[in-house]
Amino acid sequence: MSTESFDELLAKLDNARDRRLPWTEIAMLINAIEKTPTGKQYSVNKEQFWEMLAQKTRYTRNALQRMRSTLIRGNIIADREKAKLQEILGQRALEPNALFDVLGHFHTAELFARIHSADPDAALHLLAQMRDERVPVVRIKEILSEVTNRKHSSSAAPSFLMPREVLHREQALALIDEHKSLLYGGDDVSIYFNKYEFEFVSIDAVGIRCGDDGALQLVDGFMFMTGSPGKHKLAFQNLLSDIDYRSSFFRHVWLCRTCSFRWPSEEINSAIDALGIRQVGIIEFDENSGDLKILRRSKGDSRPSRYPLTLREIMRQGIPDFGMS
Repeated sequence: MSTESFDELLAKLDNARDRRLPWTEIAMLINAIEKTPTGKQYSVNKEQFWEMLAQKTRYTRNALQRMRSTLIRGNIIADREKAKLQEILGQRALEPNALFDVLGHFHTAELFARIHSADPDAALHLLAQMRDERVPVVRIKEILSEVTNRKHSSSAAPSFLMPREVLHREQALALIDEHKSLLYGGDDVSIYFNKYEFEFVSIDAVGIRCGDDGALQLVDGFMFMTGSPGKHKLAFQNLLSDIDYRSSFFRHVWLCRTCSFRWPSEEINSAIDALGIRQVGIIEFDENSGDLKILRRSKGDSRPSRYPLTLREIMRQGIPDFGMS
């Protein structure tokens, strides 16, 4: 495939949706297209690149990005779990796409990758079951919910949080992981809770994306505003100071708040603008309906001054989902 030209590869994607082209083939074609000289020129402008592919395939940009990220994650899983997969699938030498042949539909493969991220053993047990029988998607979703809840419930919550606020935090963690494509335009960002420790800054969670070559593309921070800060002016100033400080270590910092958080999002948003803090976005979730909304996106994409310190710590501590532990 790599010897084919940009035009030849692109032609294979023509009307892929109506032709029901396998999602793995679509994702591999996109990878190959991006590596051609013309594809590299196109991909400099990500918006133009993905819009072109969306028009050609008749899939949405979001669907195409999720296909490719699921292919990447699946290949990483196959590489890391090679010996176990050989045993489960009964293959002395693991055949290309053997994992995807069992998983089948894209949505199933995407769910499997998310289950593996939370609990590798549960994912492999599911795979063995899928090898022998059809497992309904509704059951796969139940397994994802079970392993996600276990993962989040094991995360230590700060002692100053009240029981209801602990519930807020757990809901926020699950929602962020579920709606990664809303935040990033794709599902190829891994969210880690209580994994990384930094020498000069604390953060509730980090989001990491690596390229096909393993290069670290982004590290974002997630700051949960679920405590009960005082009503006085100094408490609000301290909150802004925390936001400003943390934003100097991460590409973006997502402030995650509930609808009932003490200060309205408009007040926080206005203060951030006045202070010129460009690296911050705001996420709000409704603890009753479970809806997640993006109230503000970061207005700057430049790397902040202390970002290299964060990158060094991430690389030193390893990135499990990308085979770099």
